[in-house]
Amino acid sequence: MNIVDTRAKNTFNFVKRKKIKNIPLFELSFLDHSIDISGYTDVIFQSTPSVEFFNHHKDLVNKNIFAMGPGTQSCLGAKGISSKIPEDPGSEGLKKLIKSNIGPGKFLIVKGQGGLNIISDYLKAEGAEVDTVQNYQRVRFSSYSHLSEDFNKADFVIFPSRLAAEIYFKEIYNPNINSKFVTISSRIKEYVDSLGFENFQLNYFADNFESEILKLT
Repeated sequence: MNIVDTRAKNTFNFVKRKKIKNIPLFELSFLDHSIDISGYTDVIFQSTPSVEFFNHHKDLVNKNIFAMGPGTQSCLGAKGISSKIPEDPGSEGLKKLIKSNIGPGKFLIVKGQGGLNIISDYLKAEGAEVDTVQNYQRVRFSSYSHLSEDFNKADFVIFPSRLAAEIYFKEIYNPNINSKFVTISSRIKEYVDSLGFENFQLNYFADNFESEILKLT
């Protein structure tokens, strides 16, 4: 059974799986984000790379830390930083979670270049003081022809990000190959659904993730 995970390097580094081959479809590169965070009371990390590339972990003491979902929370936890996550991972769930924190404090959102503005827009609409810092960018490869053979052998392809799905279906997808697709969030699933491809949303961080994939055969 050939299972390919398209996650980028510096994403979900705490996840270790022996039977799944990792083939990234884009790179992540650091963006300078020198900033004094002493004036912020609440810090929101929108992704695991936003945690990995953040330069100011030691300055997060005594601040309210929020993460978009369990992956980002685990990444923070690996660095000794506790955080809160919504019951339903994603922007809509996070809105509900941070609503009670809106007040005299000041929010900082840490994300990648071109990342979603849903939380930032929500906080501004609620009258909160909020700034955003972008500390990494996603860089597509110049060519994907060298990856075709690996994906043509894949029984399952995992999409941990929407961008990975976009690249795969534009640059790599072969209609003659009967791969099955696994997504890890409702946002990614909805995108793949919109393209007309059946896919299965699974809990990427569950201990039985691999066995759940095998049940789909």
